Amino acid sequence: MFRCSPILAGLSFVAFMLAASMVNHGLVNSKLPVGPGLTLDESFNIDQGVYLVDAFAQHGPLLFTPGVAREVFGTPRYLPDHPPLGRFVLGASHGLNSTFITGSESTIYNVPAARLGSSVAFGLTVLLLSEFSRRKYGLTTGLLVAAMLTGMPHLMGHARLAALESCTNLAWVAAMIPLLAWWTRQAPPSTLQAAVSGMFWGLLLLTKVQGIFLPVLLFLWSVGQYRFKSIRPLAVFGLIGAVVFFAGWPWLWLDPVKNVMTYLGRTTERQTLYCWYLGQRFADKEVPWHFPFITTLISLPIWTLSGLILRSVRAALDSTEKLLLLFVLMPLTVFAVPGVPVYDGTRLFLIVMPPLAVLAARGFSLWLDGRPRTNPTTPTSGHKRNLGRNVFVGILVGCVPLYWTMQPLAISQYGPLAGGNRGADKLGMEAGYWSDALNSQFWNQVPENSVVYVAPVSHQFQLSDLESLVPIVQQRGIKLVPWEYDPARQHGLLLLIHRLADLRSSLRAVPTGAKVIAESSRDGVTMARLIDTTDAVFPELVQ
Repeated sequence: MFRCSPILAGLSFVAFMLAASMVNHGLVNSKLPVGPGLTLDESFNIDQGVYLVDAFAQHGPLLFTPGVAREVFGTPRYLPDHPPLGRFVLGASHGLNSTFITGSESTIYNVPAARLGSSVAFGLTVLLLSEFSRRKYGLTTGLLVAAMLTGMPHLMGHARLAALESCTNLAWVAAMIPLLAWWTRQAPPSTLQAAVSGMFWGLLLLTKVQGIFLPVLLFLWSVGQYRFKSIRPLAVFGLIGAVVFFAGWPWLWLDPVKNVMTYLGRTTERQTLYCWYLGQRFADKEVPWHFPFITTLISLPIWTLSGLILRSVRAALDSTEKLLLLFVLMPLTVFAVPGVPVYDGTRLFLIVMPPLAVLAARGFSLWLDGRPRTNPTTPTSGHKRNLGRNVFVGILVGCVPLYWTMQPLAISQYGPLAGGNRGADKLGMEAGYWSDALNSQFWNQVPENSVVYVAPVSHQFQLSDLESLVPIVQQRGIKLVPWEYDPARQHGLLLLIHRLADLRSSLRAVPTGAKVIAESSRDGVTMARLIDTTDAVFPELVQ
């Protein structure tokens, strides 16, 4: 029976509540705080999640029979661009919570209701990893892990979106823990332990493609640890994981070889996306190799960086920590390989954040548990050390960095190594990866019943999704139209989304004669801007 520390359960609930409090994407007259605006992929995730949940409600376990599977997964209505588990969670959350979150009655879907699925996944991630850390290293480490995870802006930011990243992180941690517990001992894991490990790997594969990293990582680790004794557990792990993955995604059954190849092909051969990095625009497959390492480091908050530094100068890593380090380095190295597409900041390798949180927590924990410089024979020295440790942990856990995490644009937050968002802007880093700056605070500044031209437009459904899924856009009668870079023909209100990889450089400053109507910014860095171009004089519209 799983029993966890009450204090860690409480902190995990706090993490969930902090995330859930800011799921408001643009409700009308809502008491919920303003959260991030609707981002690019949320409409697809919610639509597919609702479709999967409706199909399961209609067919039940029969969904996993060939005839029903063909009926549900063989229709053009179903999009197999991602495995079903993460989207199913979002769809279930939508169905369970729509009644309780009002303000979306006029829209197709209730976006905040679906976003709560990510918030729950984040809270469970905090619970699982902090409880594992408590059992392995003690309560102090468990408390610090909970604080580290809650204080990571990119984790918290994704926990407020109807995106797959929070569910992927939960599945990654759930698959990581058995490996940390059973595959770091002197003897190889038993057949049952290998089978359980494989089951969680299969569930990770059903969430997102990042699961393919795990068998390669485990193979390298096991061969290094157990040599030929690793053959049996690795075979069991791979077999069970593959069975769970194949059994849990009926779309694969329709044409196993073709659909597996189609799925893997979609992850590597997709529409080219562009990345703004160190002041240059790169196609996703041409981004410099150091992008994942640099982007990760400059996104980490000061307390995580401090913990990692402390861990690097203390005692040698134990077996569990070495495997944790591999969980960090493996994904970053894969995305550093030339030709592997990377974009959207840390999103593709966000799975490195949980193991980094544990390593940082260990750094502080070892520092706090270190011998005091006073005479160790002094009777009160141990008491003072424990008191100081408890006070420090209490302050760190009780004073979660709200400025970093409790703000709508957390997914675009940069850390101290970049000099914050202002410093990152000077370094030539991306201002905002998504349209999360277009929240209710922004839309409230847009004139009612207005026609707004928008640039850049990232996909064909972006503007129609904003009109159909954001209540305040509907309530204010705002009509969104793609801007065709012809100011003589399309003049008036122009919305410029500052995704720098796609926004033309000549549009990043306000044109002469234009009037700023609305603006969304983070630490002085513009994320989105609405201007009136009626009397504007545009420079040459170069890319």
